[in-house]
Amino acid sequence: MKIPLEKDEQCIVRLRDCFTGGYTLPQYCIDNGIKKPLFVSEKKFLQFVWEVHVQFRYDKRMTANFSMLDMPTNKVAFTVHNTVGALNFTNFSETDFSDSDAIILLTTQEINLTEKVISFAKLLRHFIRRTYVEIPLINFLQRYPQVKLILTRFPSINRYKNGSEYRKKLIGLETMRKILRKNQDSKVTTPLDKFGYTNEEVLELMEAPPVITNPDGSTTMKDNDYPLMKIKNNKRATAYQPEHFQNKIYIIGSCHDFGVNAPYDKTIASYLQKMLNENNLPYRVENMSQRYFNRYQDIFYNINKLTPSPDDIIFVWLDNMSAKNLPLLDASNAFALPYDFREFYCVRGHVNELGYKILAEKYFKYLTENNFFRDVEFNYHMPPPIYHRYGIPPQFEQGGSENFSNPDLETYKETLRAKRIKIGALVMNCNPFTLGHQYLVEYAAARVVKLYIFVVEEDKSEFPFADRIELVKQGVKNFPNVEVLPSGKFIISQQTFSGYFNKAELQDVQVDSSEDVEIFGREIAPTLGITIRFAGEEPKDNVTRQYNETMKKILPHYGVEFCEIPRKEFGDEPISASSVRAALKVGDFDKIRNLVPDTTFLYLRGRYSMSK
Repeated sequence: MKIPLEKDEQCIVRLRDCFTGGYTLPQYCIDNGIKKPLFVSEKKFLQFVWEVHVQFRYDKRMTANFSMLDMPTNKVAFTVHNTVGALNFTNFSETDFSDSDAIILLTTQEINLTEKVISFAKLLRHFIRRTYVEIPLINFLQRYPQVKLILTRFPSINRYKNGSEYRKKLIGLETMRKILRKNQDSKVTTPLDKFGYTNEEVLELMEAPPVITNPDGSTTMKDNDYPLMKIKNNKRATAYQPEHFQNKIYIIGSCHDFGVNAPYDKTIASYLQKMLNENNLPYRVENMSQRYFNRYQDIFYNINKLTPSPDDIIFVWLDNMSAKNLPLLDASNAFALPYDFREFYCVRGHVNELGYKILAEKYFKYLTENNFFRDVEFNYHMPPPIYHRYGIPPQFEQGGSENFSNPDLETYKETLRAKRIKIGALVMNCNPFTLGHQYLVEYAAARVVKLYIFVVEEDKSEFPFADRIELVKQGVKNFPNVEVLPSGKFIISQQTFSGYFNKAELQDVQVDSSEDVEIFGREIAPTLGITIRFAGEEPKDNVTRQYNETMKKILPHYGVEFCEIPRKEFGDEPISASSVRAALKVGDFDKIRNLVPDTTFLYLRGRYSMSK
């Protein structure tokens, strides 16, 4: 049986979430210039007041006083299993307020006292903005400092004259869905009739797509092939996406950004992509929004799974909230005169496809007017890191910073790190295995105790995977510390780095291989204890060269060293699989003999003879 929470209890739950996220009431007071806070609560929230008291007792930057509404005594003992302490407070009617510069309510009851009073609603708004918006987004930008992140604010129908009255006349989404399901054999008038959709199509646009619940409680959408909805790779499809591009624009939010009540090609993302194409701007728009309103965990789930490239742009909507440290696209007046706002709303404030077009134009205008398409640096203010759930910098914590750092321990740990077994990795396609590949193996194997060779498993090369991995095994059998493994679906695969298999067409394009490298550093390397990854220098292939640069940048963040090996040459030219394939086409086996091991040469001669 579910017991419904009272409104003020729901607020307490949200504040506790903020505490767990690392933001506390002492920090709130410091952020707002409060030096002598007085907290006022009521009897039923004594346990919560105890939690607040612990924050101030633990954080020695300031102290706080407490007052209780309608309490007959000046002392209350708190017991959790055993008595853990006592909180001294004064009764509200007996409190001297002159010694406090702010009276902060920990109750939703109103107190008409002085201008010093900070209501619970105002307190909660600040906490949510700080914990749900600023801290997570700034932490994200600390990982990706060259990404341009913009908060967005959407129109509210209540802003317009007679908007509230108009809204009352609209039928809710769930009600409209019920009406359409119940009357599938007869025509029902809907707000989308003017766009020529059938009732069946309107129901498809209004239905929420099925979802998958993730272990962390967030949700993602299941793929479907509905012609108007189109969910692919757990996100809504975006029309007009170019195959070749330099950077991406991500749109992350809830139902408005998702494009509820509009087909996939008439969302903000699709309209924006069309405008980018028309202006020859090499960006690809991705709609990463979820269908459900106010599910912050879904929004941050989608943000944190990104591995954006420098100069990528991210639009984020979080309940129309802003943050002083982040740019804001304020589209709250997008439907003001000379527009008639009623043309853009269809059901309970959800925008129709005409509204999405207007909003996309706002997005495009904001980007162009603020030079986001140019190489402009955006210097976001970076807050101090959160050290633990109370968010207190160690020098201000009871006990001081010695709790967090022990120089002798750190020195000892460094000596232990030097004792770690050095395990290396090479990832190679080997199409086919050459003396150049063999040299890379020889170089790497001599510098580690154990070397893993991952052979690209994706069958998109001239030689099949089964043949390629067998040639590698034969070519490295004299190296006792080498083990050959298939790369699976997570190392240079269609799923993680599709551009690798289309290199010829991407030589003049900036490619994004960060997802592939992130997975290797975060998941693959620690699983096998890999501490160093080797790769051959790439003088000719721009895609592979960019891949090496990405490894050089990302892998050290995961404690994995990156080593680039000079290529073995023959006749002043680096030995490469492509030169072997070129010689094979003209039947130049004399040249091939100088480029590949005997095992590969016998294989190629046999395969070539059989093909004849």
